[in-house]
Parts: sequence; structure tokens; C-alpha cells
Amino acid sequence: MNTTTSAAERPAPFRRPIAVAGLRRDGETPLRIAAEPDELAELARYLDVDRIDRLTLAGFISPAEDGGWRVRGRLVAKLEQACVVSQVPLRRRHDAEIERLYLPADRLVTESEVQVSHDDPDAPDPFTGSIDPAQFAVESLVLMIDPYPRAESVELERRGFTAPGVAPLPEEASLPFAGLAALKPGSGTGDV
Repeated sequence: MNTTTSAAERPAPFRRPIAVAGLRRDGETPLRIAAEPDELAELARYLDVDRIDRLTLAGFISPAEDGGWRVRGRLVAKLEQACVVSQVPLRRRHDAEIERLYLPADRLVTESEVQVSHDDPDAPDPFTGSIDPAQFAVESLVLMIDPYPRAESVELERRGFTAPGVAPLPEEASLPFAGLAALKPGSGTGDV
């Protein structure tokens, strides 16, 4: 029986819970969090990258409708991944504005009552007593990391696998709609 869990099933090793009772309801509360060296090493293992040198989130927590809170700020991360082709280390920098809405768990509506807004595409996260901007930062970073990083100078070698004596299929013929051109009226072949 496999008892291991994936990264998506366990909380990230970078945590900074903030009790909402201590936040200002009349304005923005400044936010600045940074992962410590030991947390960066754990995060690298958690995210399956070679190394993380920096992870910071700087911004504000502000009151939102329905007793909620909005976290917004600039996420900056520096990390190293191995090229999937050559295994050469690749240095990456991620720098993005991120935002998340948190609503009290008892105020979240059911899925059938949700109204979709194109201005706020993400569903709010529930909270009970505290929010964790560090978890939000890690979740955002996961979406930014290239799962198959490749060095700019590296090309994947094309290979054709066929039975001995059989010519490989040309790339053009393997395209999903390659045969449709022959069916187009007036193409000179296969007029239907």
C-alpha cells in the first residue's frame, strides 16, 4: 500500500498564519513575508526543484466584503531547476502581482449560488480565525514554475520509430488535420 502523499495533498513547509482579529478593518495592513534558508531548502524538496534562493511576498491585507480579507502583493522567487534535456542548471526568477480573496467559512455560499465575475476569476478561500499568505505565495509559485524547463540552446532530437524497411511517416502527415486539405473542394485531389 502506497502511503506517500503528493505536494498538492500536504501543506507547504512555508507558513505564516495571521490572526484576522489583529488586522485593521479601517484600512490596509502592510504585509512582508520572506522564507528563511531552512524553509527554502524544504520548499525546494516540496516543489521538486534543485534550489530556491528567495521567496518573498510584499503587499497589503485589506478588508473585503462579507467580513472577508483580500491579500495582494508582489511575489518574487529565485530558483534553480535542471534542464529536462541536458540536466544543465537553469536559474529562474519569477516576479508577479498576486491577489486572493478570503471569506469566513460560514459565509461561503454553495457552488450553485456562486455568481461568476470575470474581474475576480478565482473562488474565494475559506478561513476560520486566520489566513496564511505564505501558503498563498507557495500556491502561486507552483503555477509559475515550468514543469519541463529547457535551456534555450537545447533542441529535442527528432526520432522516427518504424519497422525495418518501412519509411517513417513525414511530420506533415502526422498533423491532426493533414488529411482534411485533400477533401477540400477544388484542391484537385479527393473532391467530394
